[in-house]
Amino acid sequence: MANEEHIKILRKRVKAWNKWRNNNPDIIPDLSGKVTHYWFLKEADFKGLKIDFGSYPAIDKSSKLLPKNLTNINFSKANLARANLSQLKLIEADLSDSNLSGANLNDTDLTDANLSNADITGALINGAILIRANLTNADLSGAGIEYCEFTESILDGTKFARVEFNVDAIHLPKTDYSPSYNFIFKFHLSKANLSEADLTGYDLSEANLLAVNLKGANLIDANLTHANLTKADLNEANLTRVQALSTDFTSASFTGSCLEDWNINSSTKLDDVICDYIYLRQEQQERRPSSGNFTLGDFTKLVQKAQETVDLIFSNGIDWQAFLISLQKLQVECSDEELTIQAIENKNDGVFVIRVNVPADANKAEVEKYLKREYD
Repeated sequence: MANEEHIKILRKRVKAWNKWRNNNPDIIPDLSGKVTHYWFLKEADFKGLKIDFGSYPAIDKSSKLLPKNLTNINFSKANLARANLSQLKLIEADLSDSNLSGANLNDTDLTDANLSNADITGALINGAILIRANLTNADLSGAGIEYCEFTESILDGTKFARVEFNVDAIHLPKTDYSPSYNFIFKFHLSKANLSEADLTGYDLSEANLLAVNLKGANLIDANLTHANLTKADLNEANLTRVQALSTDFTSASFTGSCLEDWNINSSTKLDDVICDYIYLRQEQQERRPSSGNFTLGDFTKLVQKAQETVDLIFSNGIDWQAFLISLQKLQVECSDEELTIQAIENKNDGVFVIRVNVPADANKAEVEKYLKREYD
């Protein structure tokens, strides 16, 4: 139950309330079940607020007691778990260290808000505006974030575990090439926790991903060109068809990751990479080394050797004439660049692997797609 003395003070409006808060900083206000009637107190100090909301209480949006603009309100360290804050204006609000777990923040405007160290796990923030918001060390694990706007937000140490990033639900234009999109977190992700996140097809080119945690993340078709992934955790990540031209992977970890048809070049930095083993095909297929672990430097040698080749897998035998015709067509497309077959491997049961040499800066995924299309 709410503390009636606190309610009486709050009824005296902002100046009286804030004066009482300043004179009694150690008292935790208890407005359980009542606070929705007093959020009209713009710029009021609700630091450390204690509320028991239950689960998404009904709020009459038409009520004159509840205007939507709560600019500069102070909810620092407040317990707003399961609160319904949808469609409100919390511009420049202080929500640092607050508990917003399970809260409804759908379509809420949090521009320039301070959400550092906030617990936002399992919250709904679909359609929220978080432009320039400070999310340092905030935990958004399991949150719903479709149609959010994070442009220029601060995401140092922000945790996004189990968050699914839907490429069709991002309010930024597509890039010039499909299927990648201009990813909203492009600006600053240093030390962010994106373990197990689904980043399929996103454009992270030139992104600052220093020491980011991408363990187990899905990066299929992502663009990491010119990105900084120094000391990044890419263990068990799926890097299938990733574009990593001139990407800096210095001291990054790759153990258990899938590098199927990823595209790197001579400017891709792989110094001091930490890796015991990788997979060259999805679903943990084609392990390298086939047993045991890499010795020092073996990983870099393997991927650099593979950077100028494309592996084509034919599961049901191969029509050699059709394959040679498709290779000749590609040779015409590449004009002066020579394409040659480096190796042919019979895997038995009708499975063949043909390794084709390609130009160093060629898009290997596109080469593979072209050859298979012409072959079929």
